[in-house]
Amino acid sequence: MPYIDFVSSLHKATKRDYIGRIISDDKAECAKIAKKYGYDYWEGDRKYGYGGYKYDGRWRKVAEKLADHYRLKPGQKVLDIGCGMAHLLYELTQVTVG
Repeated sequence: MPYIDFVSSLHKATKRDYIGRIISDDKAECAKIAKKYGYDYWEGDRKYGYGGYKYDGRWRKVAEKLADHYRLKPGQKVLDIGCGMAHLLYELTQVTVG
């Protein structure tokens, strides 16, 4: 089966201060809070998980590539395990291949 990469272009386009994020906070303490998967993880400070992230539509291009590649039609089902905040799944509901 050939290797298909739908995400790298999106990932490479995002500017992140990886080193700054690694050394800025006590990772063990952040992990304790994040593992609760509560408000702090989803909506709290970014150091605990997804918090502070406002969706800006960036997954639309990935959804379009997936829908085109797999010829997804309205009403078909997609299983996404570990989808986080489900931005990609949302975008898949918005794009279709005719």
